[in-house]
Amino acid sequence: MISNGMVVVKQLPDGRAKRQRREFLAEVKQLARESYRPQLIVDLPSHKLTSEILDLLLSCAEQMERSEGRVSVAGASPEAAVILELTQLTSVVNVFPSVSDAVGIDTHFGSEDPSSDQHLAA
Repeated sequence: MISNGMVVVKQLPDGRAKRQRREFLAEVKQLARESYRPQLIVDLPSHKLTSEILDLLLSCAEQMERSEGRVSVAGASPEAAVILELTQLTSVVNVFPSVSDAVGIDTHFGSEDPSSDQHLAA
C-alpha cells in the first residue's frame, strides 16, 4: 500500500558507525518506496556534520526525490546550519530551528487540499 504524504521524524545515526548509516538509509529507501511525497525530518540537535553525515543527508534527499518527497533538517546548531549552506545542501533540504517548526511546514508540502490526510510516524 502506498501512503500519501507520510511525515517521519528520525535522528541520524552516529557518523562513524557505517552499519548504522546503512541501516538508516535502508529505512529511508523503504519510506520512499512505500510513500508518495514522503517527508523525512532529520533531527540534528547535537550532531557534528562530518563528511559521512553530509553524504548520508544527500543520499536521503536523492531517495526522497524519487517519490516526490522532501528532506528537512531540524534543530541544527548555528555552525551546522552554516556548513549546510556552504556545502549547498540547503538547495535540496529545508532547514528549520526545531522539529515542531519542520512538522508544521512540511505536513502541507505540495498538498493541493489542506484537509487531506497527513500522517506522523516516529
